[in-house]
Amino acid sequence: MVLIAIVPNIFPLLMLAAVLGYVGIDLKVSTAIIFTISFGIAVDDTIHFMSKFKLELNKGKSLLYALKRTYLSTGRAIVLTTLILCSGFLLLMLSDFLVTFYIGLLLSLTLLFALISDLFILPILLLYFFKKK
Repeated sequence: MVLIAIVPNIFPLLMLAAVLGYVGIDLKVSTAIIFTISFGIAVDDTIHFMSKFKLELNKGKSLLYALKRTYLSTGRAIVLTTLILCSGFLLLMLSDFLVTFYIGLLLSLTLLFALISDLFILPILLLYFFKKK
């Protein structure tokens, strides 16, 4: 399960590194902080998703049904949490200080990448690799 859960948490970090490289933003302490914050939030969403999935499986539901119930209930919570966090971090873009502007922009982008990863990559990995006992 750890290997399944780590893939959707690494994807947003790789996307952030790609954006940093494409735009030409230097990797400094201020931009490196973005990696740790976004990894923490991505792990939180993944744990939320996987714990609900495990609860549904423990109720005796089939793999596909448990994934559907998890997606509908936890997916909504993950989307709302991400939108609220992104709107808060996007306010940092109103700053004239360039470091604060980049932190707001890049954290919001990474949170969106983490949302996409948790809603699309994680269910596919669970369907493909998870074996019910």
